[in-house]
Amino acid sequence: MAQDTGRPGATGAGCGPEGGPAPRAAPTRTRPQRRTRTRQNKQRAAVSVRLSTTERTHLKAAADHTGASLAKFMAQASLAAAHDINHVAANLLDLRGTIRELVAARTDLARIGNNVNQIARAVNSGGDPIGAEAALADVRRVAARLETAAQTLAERA
Repeated sequence: MAQDTGRPGATGAGCGPEGGPAPRAAPTRTRPQRRTRTRQNKQRAAVSVRLSTTERTHLKAAADHTGASLAKFMAQASLAAAHDINHVAANLLDLRGTIRELVAARTDLARIGNNVNQIARAVNSGGDPIGAEAALADVRRVAARLETAAQTLAERA
């Protein structure tokens, strides 16, 4: 009687095709498994950052001061900022607000300059300096805004 050995071509116990002995499987070598670092420790992802020459110089100087490479310094600084995101976000919003204030003050200063030119033209043609006091008050107000914004930026630098 033929037994099923689970191997193709086998018709009986120990029988190969055409009644000969069953072929033996070639012995396989098992290699020891390589030890790999855990996935968390692998640093595979790369990030590209564009910097101006001045920005790169400042970052390189800071990295040299700490004894780290530029890439390591940027990674550590970024991670530190990410861990304290509320503080970083507040600083960025403060900076953006200060910049918006500077732009708005510049726009106001341009409008005031237009008014002062009209007053100067009127005075030079023999007219009365109508609105000169108001224009001067506007100049003082905008100058104070510019001073405050500039001071805020100077304190951050």
